[in-house]
Formats: sequence, C-alpha cells, structure tokens
Amino acid sequence: MQNLLRFIRMYNVLIIFLLLQGYSINLYLNNNTFQNNILIEKTSNYTGKVYDFSNNIKEYFQLKNINNQLMSENSKLNNLYSKNKINYLSDEKDFNYLSAKVINNSIYKRNNYLTINKGKKHGIKDGMGVISTNGVIGIVHSTSENYALIISILNKQSAISICLKKQNNYGSLKWNGFNYREANVESIPNHVKITLGDTIITNGYSTIFPSEINIGTIKSYNTNNKTGNQDIIIDLFTDFNNIKYVYIVKSQNSREQLKLELLNND
Repeated sequence: MQNLLRFIRMYNVLIIFLLLQGYSINLYLNNNTFQNNILIEKTSNYTGKVYDFSNNIKEYFQLKNINNQLMSENSKLNNLYSKNKINYLSDEKDFNYLSAKVINNSIYKRNNYLTINKGKKHGIKDGMGVISTNGVIGIVHSTSENYALIISILNKQSAISICLKKQNNYGSLKWNGFNYREANVESIPNHVKITLGDTIITNGYSTIFPSEINIGTIKSYNTNNKTGNQDIIIDLFTDFNNIKYVYIVKSQNSREQLKLELLNND
C-alpha cells in the first residue's frame, strides 16, 4: 500500500495528465459522430479479435449452457421451417440469410453495438439488416475482413421503419435509452385506434429487412396534442441480454431497387 502511495506521489502530474487527456478524447468522440464512426471502423478488426478470443474462453467454461442454447435455436429453426410461421425464412424469395455468432454485445450504454464473427470475406456489407429468430436486431455499421459491427436498435442513432400489424399504419422505431426490453414507436397519428398487445412489425419498404418481421407488442400509448402523434412504448420480442446467434439479411435485388428509386427521385 505504501509503495502504491509513493508511486502516485511520484507520478501524480503524469497520472492527472493522462486522465484529463483520456476524458478529453472521450468527450471529443462522443460529440463528433463522424470521427467516432471512423475510429470504430478502423479499430473493428482488432477489437473483433480480442472479443473473439475472450468469447472463446467464456464458451469453454459454459459448454453445457451453449449446447442447450444451440439445441433451442435448432428447435426454433425447425419449427419456423415446418410451420411457416415467419416470412423471412420461407416466403421471401428476394432475401438470403447468413448466420453468425455474437462475440460481443452491449445493452446498458446510450449507443449500443454488437460484434459478430463474420465480415467482408463472408459477403457482409455496411447497411445490411440483422435479425434473430425472435425479431429485428439492428443494421451492419462497419466491417473488417473477419468481423462486423452491428448498430443495435438499442442505439440513439437507430431508426427502423415499422408497421402496425393490424392497422397497417407506418411509423418509426426509436430507443429511449433506458430499458433494453423496451423501445418507442413514433409518427403514429393520434386518430389511429390501437390497443394494448398489438404487434409491431417491419413494413418491408426498404431493402434492409423483409416485411412482417416481428419487433414487439404495444405496452402503453397516449395521445400527444403537441406533436399530433401518439407516444407509444413497446415490449421487444428480443431479449438483447441473451443473444448468441443472428442472421444477416442479404437482399438480392437491393441495388436494382435503389438505382430505380434514385433515378426517379429528382
């Protein structure tokens, strides 16, 4: 203990300088999205290797639990194929799906990300959608050769186009930044009649996600006369604290659709 105090007294100026420098860099990156995105993209390959190594060690000591989860995932997939419950694994002919393992995941930050063990050499590109057997996970933010960083829907920069399954009204999915089991739905007008428990799904208008992928159910709603839209909170189907495997959505005709839309956007 005395040696530690002696060390702090000897190098107190250097320690304070390093702490202030680190705090300054953190403030700079948090308030400059462009620089922050560049840093994330440049370091994703190195951090991916660290997360992969750490994840392998954890899995070694959790083999029994992992095997049980794999059996559960296989059972879910078999049910999806046989009973045709979810569109994106059966009827959507325009989409392909690549499985990947989650090697790092955050849920308690204001901006949360996931890291998966697939990257450029596996055909993954920025902007691709990511789903699980329970619903929407997020969108590919950046890739390295062997890894990809996913911007989770639990992120203030995330905005997913959604649809009320019963009423067929469109809105946007946002995250309030507090509870990883909840999210907010915006842009649903006050006059739209909704009920507790109504299902929220993807609308399929973009090239990122197929239509009718589950997102969550309405937990509460209130009219907002200032905005003209309802304040809606939903319970997410996906437990983001327990994600092991995901599927990257690859649209076969996305380039053709985007090109046509850009040509007619003048």
